[in-house]
Amino acid sequence: LLDDINTDTMTPAWVCFNHKPEDIAQNAYAGLFDDKGERVFTERALIDGNFEVIVSGYRKGTGSSRETAPQCEKWAGIRIVIAASFAPIHERNNINLGQLMGDHEQLKRLQAGESIPLAEFTGKYDPVTRVILESGGLFNFAKLYQEGKVELPKLDTGKRPMTMAEKLIASHLLEGQGSGFVKPGDPVLVNVDAGYSHEFTTAQVHHFLTQEYGADYQVQNPDKFAVFEDHLLYAKGVERFAPFADKIQTMVDLQVEFQKHTGVRDYSAKDGISPGICHQVAREHFIDPGDFVQATDSHTCMGGASNSLSYGVGATEYAGLIHAGFTFVRVPESIRFNLSGTMQPGVTAKDVILHILLHHATKELTLDRVMEFGGSGMATMSVDERATLTNMATECSAK
Repeated sequence: LLDDINTDTMTPAWVCFNHKPEDIAQNAYAGLFDDKGERVFTERALIDGNFEVIVSGYRKGTGSSRETAPQCEKWAGIRIVIAASFAPIHERNNINLGQLMGDHEQLKRLQAGESIPLAEFTGKYDPVTRVILESGGLFNFAKLYQEGKVELPKLDTGKRPMTMAEKLIASHLLEGQGSGFVKPGDPVLVNVDAGYSHEFTTAQVHHFLTQEYGADYQVQNPDKFAVFEDHLLYAKGVERFAPFADKIQTMVDLQVEFQKHTGVRDYSAKDGISPGICHQVAREHFIDPGDFVQATDSHTCMGGASNSLSYGVGATEYAGLIHAGFTFVRVPESIRFNLSGTMQPGVTAKDVILHILLHHATKELTLDRVMEFGGSGMATMSVDERATLTNMATECSAK
C-alpha cells in the first residue's frame, strides 16, 4: 500500500531499453527495493506469481509519463489496478491500454468474494472513456470509431465563460462537435497541432503503428512533429550502461527508421552532441501560441510558457494521435495562480513553483487540473522563468 509509487520504480530506465511490452514485463517493479537494498520483485516475479490485481496507495504512477509502467503490469497478467488515487498521465495510460482501475473499497468487496460488474469500474468515467476501457484500449476503440460502430455523445454545452485551457480545447474541436463551448468533464475529440518523441519512446511508437496499421502507415502534419535524440545519447561509453549498449543502439536505430519513414522534424545528435532537450527546443522552434501539443515526455507541459496547452502522453496515445491527427480529451478543470509583486533577490521561478507544490499540490489541489498563471507579477518574469513554472506542472500531477 505504498504511496507515490512512481513510474521509475515500476520500470527503471534500464528496463525501458526494451521496446516490446512482453520484454518489459520480465522486470516489472525492478526499482522497488527493501531495507537491505534487494529487489522486492525479482526477474519474472510478477509474471510467475499469476497475480491479477495489484494494490497501491495514493498518487500511483507519479513521475515520468512513460507508458512502460502500466505495460509492465498488463503484460505480466494484471487485469485490475487498485490505488487510492492515480497520477493523471498514468491513469490515462492505463485507460489507453484497457486496464481497469479501482479503489480500496472495491478491493475490500473483491476480497470478500463479491462480484463487481464491469460497469462499476468504468461508470465513473465519461461515455467515451467507458467505451475505450470496455473495448480493451485505445487502438480497439479507434478501429470501432473508424468502422462507425462508436457514436460520440452529443456535446450540448451552451455559451459560458471559459478558462484559457477551455478556450484552446474549444477552438480545436473536430468539426460537428457542439457550438464552440466546453466545460470540465466534456468528452471531446480535438485536433493536435504538434508533438514529439525521443529515442526512449519512439521505437515503441514505431512498433505499435506498424503492428496496428502495417509497414506503410502514415502520419499527419509531419512538419509540426519531431524526434529528439536527447535521453540516451550520453549513456554511450558509460560503464554502467555497457550491458545495455546493444539495446540502446536498437532504440536509436528504430528512431532513425521512424523519422525517415514519416518525415517528421529530425533533432538527432550530430558528432555526439544533442541539439538540446526536447521540451526546451520544441517551444523555441515549432510550438506556437494557441497550439494543442502532446508528446511522449512528462515535461511537455513546459510548452505552456508559449501559452499553448501542452502535456505528456504515453506511446499508445501518441501513436494514435500522430497517425490520425486528433485525439480524445476529457476537458480538465483548471486552477489559476495569480502572481503579484516581484521576486526578492535570490528568489527564482523555481522557488515559486516549489512553494506551490508544497502548499497546494501536496493537498491534491492541482491533481489532474490545468495550472494557469496570471497576475501582474507575471510581467516581471522572463519567458525562461515562465517556462520553469510550467515545466514543473507535471511534478504537481497537473497539466
